[in-house]
Amino acid sequence: MSNYEYNKIHEEIDLGKLFSNLWHGKIIIFICILASILFASLHLRTAVRKYTVEYRLKPVNEIGQNNTLSGFDGIASFAGIELPSGSSIDFKIYKELLTSIEVSERIFSNKNLIKRIYESEWNETIKEYSSPRVSAYNSFINNIKLLLIGAGDSDYTSPNSRRLAKFIKTNINITVDKETNFLHLTAETQRPELIILLMIEVTKASDDIMRVRYINFSKAPLVFYKEKLRTARSREHREALAQLISKEEQKLMFASSGQHFVAEPYLKPIISLNPTSPKPSVVLLLSLIIGFFVGSLFVLIKKYIVRK
Repeated sequence: MSNYEYNKIHEEIDLGKLFSNLWHGKIIIFICILASILFASLHLRTAVRKYTVEYRLKPVNEIGQNNTLSGFDGIASFAGIELPSGSSIDFKIYKELLTSIEVSERIFSNKNLIKRIYESEWNETIKEYSSPRVSAYNSFINNIKLLLIGAGDSDYTSPNSRRLAKFIKTNINITVDKETNFLHLTAETQRPELIILLMIEVTKASDDIMRVRYINFSKAPLVFYKEKLRTARSREHREALAQLISKEEQKLMFASSGQHFVAEPYLKPIISLNPTSPKPSVVLLLSLIIGFFVGSLFVLIKKYIVRK
C-alpha cells in the first residue's frame, strides 16, 4: 500500500470519527445553538434601531474653462492673477468643505441644532454643557486603557466646531458616484430627522462659503480682463476677452442672487422605510453558526479529556 493510499484511508477514518463524535454530542450542540439564538433574540429586542438616510447633490452648472481661456494663462499668471477655476474643481473643493472646521463654525451658530446633537451633554439646570454621567461599562474600559497604555479618556471638552467637524466626518459618509460624479451623502442613525437637518445645514454652509469666495475673487480678474480689453489690438483677442468677461459677469450675478451656487439637491432627503440595522436575518444566522461552532468545540474537547 502506498503512502498516498494509507494517508487517504487514515483521513477518512479521522473524518468518520469526527462526525461520529459530533453526532453523539448532538444534544449539547443543539443546546448551544438554542442558547446562542436566545442571546441573539435578546440582543435584537434591546438593540437600537437605525435608519439609513440619503441625500444626493449635483453641480449647479457644468460651465468650465473653454479653449478661449487657454491663450490667456500666461498673461494672467504674469499679472499675478489666477484664472477662475472650472465647476468640476469647485465641486471637489465643495466636497472637502463639507467636513471642514470652517463649515462647522458656521453651523455652530444654530444653537438649537447643536443642542439637539449634544442633548446628552446639555444641563438644563445650569443652562450649560457638562460632562455626561459615565456608565459602569465605560468606566471599566477607561480603567483598562489606563492600565494598558497609561492614559485614559481625555478631559471633557464642551461642544465646539472641532468636535462638530469630527461628528460630521464620523456620522455622515460622503461619496462620489462614479458614473455621474454627483455627491451622495448617507448615514445610518437612530435619529434620521436630526441627521437630515445637519446634512442640509452642512451643504448650505459649504455652498455659501464657496459663493463668498468667488465673489471676493472675481473682482480683481474682471478689472484685469477689462483693462486688457481696452488695450487689445487684434479682433480675436477682443472677442475672446469680451466672451470671458460676459461669462464671468453672468457667474458673478448668479453668485449674488442664486439659491445654490456650486451644488444643489436633485432629490429630497430619503429615510429608509424600515430599520436597516441591526439586520435580524444576519444576526440570527451568525448566532446559529456560532452556537454550532461552540457546541462542536465543547463536544470534541470533552471527548478528548475523556479519552485521556
